Amino acid sequence: MGNAPPNRITVWQLVPTGDGSRRFSLSSDYMILEHNHVDGRRVIKINDKEMHASRKTMDNGSTHDIPHNGSVYKVTIIATLASFKYECSVNGKKLTSHLERPSAVQEDLVFKVTEVEIETTMGVLESPTSKSGGSHSKAGEKVAVYTVCVHSKSAGGVIGSSKHRFSDFMEIYSTIRSMWGSSHLAKSIPPPPAKELKLTTNHYSPEFMEKRRAGLDEFMGKLGNFPGVLTVPGIQEFIGTDSV
Repeated sequence: MGNAPPNRITVWQLVPTGDGSRRFSLSSDYMILEHNHVDGRRVIKINDKEMHASRKTMDNGSTHDIPHNGSVYKVTIIATLASFKYECSVNGKKLTSHLERPSAVQEDLVFKVTEVEIETTMGVLESPTSKSGGSHSKAGEKVAVYTVCVHSKSAGGVIGSSKHRFSDFMEIYSTIRSMWGSSHLAKSIPPPPAKELKLTTNHYSPEFMEKRRAGLDEFMGKLGNFPGVLTVPGIQEFIGTDSV
């Protein structure tokens, strides 16, 4: 196992039994397995709800039955000579992991940052995805707002959009780092544009705002190709597809 990060994360999209029409729905649930091959800890979640947590000091693998929506999903950790491999199945059918490659629904989507504009807040403005309440502005404050659009290749158009401050993008990035930063996917997490001090840079000049929009557009484009991004808490609201 060498110097690989100890946390291995695997994600499976849960297919509603007998309903092929919903197979690649944005509203699909996800099974998430986090396995630490050093201390034997394993945590299984469906979306952000913890379904199982345990630890095996002498880790020779394990199998866990996880009930969900009338079905029982079997999550298996298989010990091999040099590492571990992971499987999830339902009714004897193995599901495809979506951390080796994006899921089909994710491959249909393109994340873009299309516009930037200056807005003057009428009251206290808080990020809709903020958990800490740290992203806010006072009444009358000038803020730069960036428009995120999600294009569907199959639908041939925009299926979701939302507006965010730069700090909101940083918060999503921080959430992703907290989820995957200690896993084998850490090096695949795309970085957002670097912060620049307001003391030395005019954040409201057309040149700076376009530069930052282009940087955020590149960040979101790469994020759309990051396996498992649709499992990030708050991501559907952030990209404006929470009602799709």
